Formats: sequence, C-alpha cells, structure tokens
Amino acid sequence: MGKLRINVLVGLMAGLLALSGCANTPNKPSYAEITFSHLDPIRLDVGEIRVVNAYKSPLQAPNVEHELPVKIDQSVRRWAQDRLQAVGGTGSYAVLTIKDASVIEKTLKMKKGLSGFFTNDQSEKYDFRVAAELKIETINGEKGLVAAEASRSKTVPENITLNDREMMYFERTEALMSDFNAQMEKNIRAFLGKFIR
Repeated sequence: MGKLRINVLVGLMAGLLALSGCANTPNKPSYAEITFSHLDPIRLDVGEIRVVNAYKSPLQAPNVEHELPVKIDQSVRRWAQDRLQAVGGTGSYAVLTIKDASVIEKTLKMKKGLSGFFTNDQSEKYDFRVAAELKIETINGEKGLVAAEASRSKTVPENITLNDREMMYFERTEALMSDFNAQMEKNIRAFLGKFIR
C-alpha cells in the first residue's frame, strides 16, 4: 500500500510540473498582413497588371526568409494589389517581376571566456533585401521599365526569444516594404509618367 501511495504522489507531482510548464509557454503572436491600401493607387494606362515571382528561396541557411511571419514576396504582391491600378484598354499590360525577397542570417563573433560569460553579445545579423522591376507594354508598342530595391539590416542579442525574433522579422519587413514603396513610386512617377492616368 505504501509503494502505491508513493507512485501516485510521484505521478501527481509529474503532472503538476507538466501543467506548470504549459502555463509558462508564451503564446505565439499573430501578425497582420503588410498593406498599402491607405495610399492612393497609381493609375496605369494598361488593361492588366501581372505579378511574377522570379525569386526562388533556397529554403536553407544562410537564407531565413521562409521563417518570416509575413513574407517579403507576399508583401510585394500585396503592394502591387494595393498601389497599382489598371485603368486602360485591353492589350496593354504591366508586369511586376520580383527579383529578390531574401533575408540572410550571418553569425557574429562573440566574446569568449569569463568576459563572454558576463556579457550579452549580438549573436546574429540579418540582411533583408527586396528588388523588383515594373515593365509596361502598350497595344501601340510603347514600352517602359523601372526598378526599385531596398535593404535593411538588424543585429540581435544572443538571448533573444523566439517571439522577439519574429517581431524583429516583422518590423524589419515592414520598414523594408515602406522603403520599397517610396523608391518604386518615385521611379514610376519619374520614368513612367506617360503611362500614368
């Protein structure tokens, strides 16, 4: 009888420990899609707008773009949906080609020994990059081409949590896309003015 009581107590304690471990697990945050609908659309004299993703992620280190909660290539697609508006006739088209949507992780040197034990070093650097080109061709054979690219970098400490890393991914992607939006709009207005209505 004493042995059974000990087994029951051990089982109860193990169950309580397991439950307390679950209670401390942080909830994984969800992230909104990065949108541009608050900005006026750029009205193009074309009948159709296509988006082509020419960037293929290797899905392995040092690339980590596949780990982002909101992907760069999806954000470029959303940019095209929100910012580019086809208002022309059939036969004319615009093609937005995604050339780069990468995030590269680089391991940084950290202090070793006793001084390294007492410091919280920056352990990784992330280089975010987006590049795309917009080509327009009208039914009359007129053509136009512009490109835009943007890049951002961020280092993180060695003790960063998974949730904090994901938040950093999101914030950097959002800033990157803001830069891309500004650059692409500037180039469209400067070099494709005759196609804007």
